[in-house]
Amino acid sequence: MKKPKKSMIILFSILAVIGITIGGCSMHQYQKKQEMIAIATSDEAIKVYEEYLKKEDPYAFTEKGFVHSYQVKQDSLSYNPMGGLMVSLIINDDEEMLVDYNLIEGSDGDYTSAFYGSTPKFWQTRDKYYKKEEK
Repeated sequence: MKKPKKSMIILFSILAVIGITIGGCSMHQYQKKQEMIAIATSDEAIKVYEEYLKKEDPYAFTEKGFVHSYQVKQDSLSYNPMGGLMVSLIINDDEEMLVDYNLIEGSDGDYTSAFYGSTPKFWQTRDKYYKKEEK
């Protein structure tokens, strides 16, 4: 009778260690995701987003502009292996109109973007709205 008890204790111990490890990894991923969301929605990041959007649409966030709103696409957040946080914004609640940023924190705590990228629909909407002709 003693052998089955001992083997059951060992089995439960192994399962407990596996469970704690998996739970710890899940908690770590959750904390990282919350950290990314906090950075992506910070006031400093918002300055970067709005500066670029106003560059592409001088009348952004007004009746005259084509960019009226944006939101951070939270499921797109990821760290770039070369540095920075990859962020996608959904423009005007249209999942096909995205603007991408690579937020990099400077030594003074402000953020800049190493690059900007946009979906074709963003450019087509901008060009159509401002009636730009291709040369």
